[in-house]
Amino acid sequence: MNAYRLASTIVVAAAVAAVAAGCGSSASAEENWAGDVCSAVTDWKTSVQQATKDIRTKLQSPETGMLTAIQTDVRTAVDATSKLASDLKSLTPPDTDLGKKAQQEVDALANQLQSTAQTAKQTTANVPKSATTSETVQALAPLAPALQSLAAKTSSTLTAVQNTGQALKDGFDKADSCKPYRS
Repeated sequence: MNAYRLASTIVVAAAVAAVAAGCGSSASAEENWAGDVCSAVTDWKTSVQQATKDIRTKLQSPETGMLTAIQTDVRTAVDATSKLASDLKSLTPPDTDLGKKAQQEVDALANQLQSTAQTAKQTTANVPKSATTSETVQALAPLAPALQSLAAKTSSTLTAVQNTGQALKDGFDKADSCKPYRS
């Protein structure tokens, strides 16, 4: 697994989360909450896509310092993942039993995001500055399964949240910030 694939896996996680969310902001508490979820996912997706683009460019035109630069881009994606987790945890759900249940699911996802981000940070930090491209790729390869699992968990969590009740589904369907994710 190379750094490009690692970054691509992060982008897949962001894309799955964004497509599954279908969210935005509006008058109801459900729409506002959904909008906040979508805004956080969109910010995450933007950061991760930029990091992936930068990694791709560096791999296509290798030069001195490339490994350090790629590690920096991976850390950027990891930091975006940590921020998403923090943003999701800070949301105030609709003041209903279903809203609280939905936030519990989002909080559980945020905990998994934080755990995966921390593992990725540690893994990236443990790659020696003098590592070859091959050594760097080998050191970062264990992150791929965790990130792929995270993509699946993000998708299933957001689907479950939307299926918690009609008001929450409507919130995700009506929220303006979710328009880019609707089919």
